[in-house]
Amino acid sequence: MPPTDNDNNNNNNNNNDLPGVYTNTTPGPAPNGLGQGLFATKAIPAGGDVLNIKTPFVAVLDTERLEDTCSGCFGRRYLGGDSDDVTLRACTGCRVVRYCDRTCQSKDWKLAHSLECPTFKKLTPRVLPNNARALLRIVQRVQRGKYVPAELDRFAQLETHEAAIRAESPRQWERISLSAKAVGAYSGGGMGEEEICGVGAKLDLNSFNLTNAQYDRIGLYLHPYAALINHSCAYNAVAGFDGAELFVKAVRPISNDEQVFISYVDTTNPTQLRRQELRERYFFDCACSKCSSSAQDEGQQEQQQGMEAFKILRSTPASTSNDDDPVRRVERLQSALREVNTSTSCPITSQPIVALRDELIASLLSAGMFYAAFAHAAVRYVRVDPVVYPFVGHPIRAVHAWALAKLAIHLSQGGEGGVGAGDGGEKEVRAAVERLGLNLGLVIWSVLRGLVVGEGAACAVPGFRGVVGSAFGEVQGEFVRNGIEPGRMGVEIGREWEKVGRLVGGVIEGEGGK
Repeated sequence: MPPTDNDNNNNNNNNNDLPGVYTNTTPGPAPNGLGQGLFATKAIPAGGDVLNIKTPFVAVLDTERLEDTCSGCFGRRYLGGDSDDVTLRACTGCRVVRYCDRTCQSKDWKLAHSLECPTFKKLTPRVLPNNARALLRIVQRVQRGKYVPAELDRFAQLETHEAAIRAESPRQWERISLSAKAVGAYSGGGMGEEEICGVGAKLDLNSFNLTNAQYDRIGLYLHPYAALINHSCAYNAVAGFDGAELFVKAVRPISNDEQVFISYVDTTNPTQLRRQELRERYFFDCACSKCSSSAQDEGQQEQQQGMEAFKILRSTPASTSNDDDPVRRVERLQSALREVNTSTSCPITSQPIVALRDELIASLLSAGMFYAAFAHAAVRYVRVDPVVYPFVGHPIRAVHAWALAKLAIHLSQGGEGGVGAGDGGEKEVRAAVERLGLNLGLVIWSVLRGLVVGEGAACAVPGFRGVVGSAFGEVQGEFVRNGIEPGRMGVEIGREWEKVGRLVGGVIEGEGGK
């Protein structure tokens, strides 16, 4: 058994027939009609390992990430470095997938790309969508005996929900059927179209969002053992990826024999939207404790206000859209924030205000408005995340803390704004930071130290924690070289966070927030 990243959270390989699966769980019948589930085989502390899977059953990149992400390591090899300095080389056969180097190429070639490459080449310049590429990869690996019997047995036990898809989502079934027909032709036979449809339905219903170490979606992932984890909006574990490696960690202590739950949807959304997404995407009605209590607590007026606020969010272009320049996106997002705040009584810790702020931060960065981005990242770190993600070790909190620290590092090194730097409140925020006399160095040190000291209960993946630890070492070393011991400056650091609090308060007041 390989060592884990935390000696106190050693995994037991309870699945000797499933290669690369290390877990502190066992499958069993779940109550309340939830089918099979995973149950803890020992008491697992917050931050402890629930499940670690080294190799996926299948994992593919989203089509838009094929050009900027390695299909061998999914970005793990260059994590922590400047991605702009990484030159990915296209497969010389199909020119569709790209790799860091020969090591990544060889790994993916042996795993599955040798089977799919001729098909990709024939289809050039057309590129199959991610679900069709994943389906093709599964079918070809099954036909070539690339899976061990235990993996196939576990996959065979997954439900297809074919009847529900046909009845409630005919367009989804049509897509699955068309993909199955194409994959049947491309794979060279050996598996009938009906059987391939069943594989496609299982893929649709049981796949995870494949993310990078900072929880940005890059593709889709499936492993039949991980697919046994049931959903609850009142979850006790979270999933994350370090390249192709899956980690499921406890966000709170899990008792021996307790069922493990993750959330299939964004639990920061209102109950009505969560239930709607779960019904449409997974064909079940959530009856978890959070949904039951929220449905009783949320009045009709509050629900209506929430839905009206989401209409504003949907009408606002995402930070990744190309329909206008970053400055205009910033203006639209700021206008949307003010509209939500003035037209509803929604607090800044509710959706869609949380999502609007995330989009605003991304757009401010694109526009080169780094001081304004820092101020909104501070709002998120100080006022939003502790409420929205109440578990201290939640990985999204860690990612947002890291974003705040990186912005502070950039500003402390004299980073200047770029396009539109005088707009979006950039000048006002910069003036406020200078007026407050904010010591960015102490802010950086305290944020990074909090991440490093809290590693025992942290649910972020090892690669991310390694990057943070390295950055903290550099910051600590810089202080030491200047004869400063920030570890003994608790009072001074407290004063700096009081200044940050005043900056945050000014931002919230300026947008009419509550």
